[in-house]
Amino acid sequence: MTIGPGSLKCVTAWSPSRSLRHPLGRALRRHVRADDVHHLYGDVFVVYTEADSATVRDWLVPGLHEQESAFVVEFEKWSGYGPAPDATWLLRRGH
Repeated sequence: MTIGPGSLKCVTAWSPSRSLRHPLGRALRRHVRADDVHHLYGDVFVVYTEADSATVRDWLVPGLHEQESAFVVEFEKWSGYGPAPDATWLLRRGH
């Protein structure tokens, strides 16, 4: 598999009344290859993309309701434990 240029972003959202896992996943996969979107847990994803954090946030906003929030962080150093982070997936993306 060829991994193009980009960086990892942690994407999370919050809602007082519903799970945002599926709306977030759909929004991310509309803009990023499915292989570059990894669900960690709950309403948290890691995505690999050339898009900057503000652009990724803007992809999510149309699917959010009033009082819901989204937060996107770009990072280059990480550490994980257990099966959720999927070290193999992360390592293929240059880390």
